[in-house]
Amino acid sequence: MIRRLRILIVLFFVVVAAVFSYTYIRHRLTLDYHAPVINAESDSIVVTVSSTDEDLLEGMTARDNIDGDVTDSLVVVSKSKFISKGTRHVNYAAFDNSRNVGTYVREVTYLDYVSPHFHIYQPLRYVTGTTGIDYLEHIFAEDCIDGNLTQQMKISFGKTTATSETSSVQKVNIQVTNSCGDSAVLELTISMEDYATYSQPSPSLKEYVTYVPCGGRIDLRSFLNGVWSAGKTTPFANTRFNPDTDIAVFEGGMNLKVPGTYTVTYQLFDAERQALGTATLIVIVED
Repeated sequence: MIRRLRILIVLFFVVVAAVFSYTYIRHRLTLDYHAPVINAESDSIVVTVSSTDEDLLEGMTARDNIDGDVTDSLVVVSKSKFISKGTRHVNYAAFDNSRNVGTYVREVTYLDYVSPHFHIYQPLRYVTGTTGIDYLEHIFAEDCIDGNLTQQMKISFGKTTATSETSSVQKVNIQVTNSCGDSAVLELTISMEDYATYSQPSPSLKEYVTYVPCGGRIDLRSFLNGVWSAGKTTPFANTRFNPDTDIAVFEGGMNLKVPGTYTVTYQLFDAERQALGTATLIVIVED
């Protein structure tokens, strides 16, 4: 009786082991270890800066050896910094039902990309001896991909040169970098003036820096918007000055066919053609 019981126990374990082995082997044989294969019509595409991730997926498909078409699982995983201006690598992934991940990389170029731009809406003029000046107060930065970058601006100070016993000019560099790794730098001159100079009437501009594509056009007089004095702008209609006859514009060698940074000077004259104050417009010709 005992011997028979032992035989039954051994047979039981043999059967259990066989079932387990069969189940295990079958499971191993049916496991999916293959990631989906991603295909693209082209390894490089051209898009606009307003393109969405959905646009970046254009022309791409994904197929799995078991699940079949898994194109709907395709996603943009990450975007590299620029490998050249306006061009970056975009990393893609696709998933199957077994959580296998297929990856793909292709080159994306933004057709209309430009480096970050600066905007200045007030002249950088201050009264000598003023303390606690925020030199970035009237300077703004924007990017065609990231939007507002004003908070990312950095300032470094250069040479200070005395222009009189009570006035001086300070060179500064403003720099900002977007998420793509592209930086823009703008050299500016900050004027520290005695109150008489600060109060002298000068041309007022709508903006003190502007960008023009290479070969483009610019209406320099369209930037005039009044007369500036002691930190305030008065419209021409409320002054004795005529913008057409009392302001001269000196282009200073500006060439809109050659990329670079140019300085345009606006000179205000009184009725006796005596020179009063000036204003400076920075024109950046982009390639």
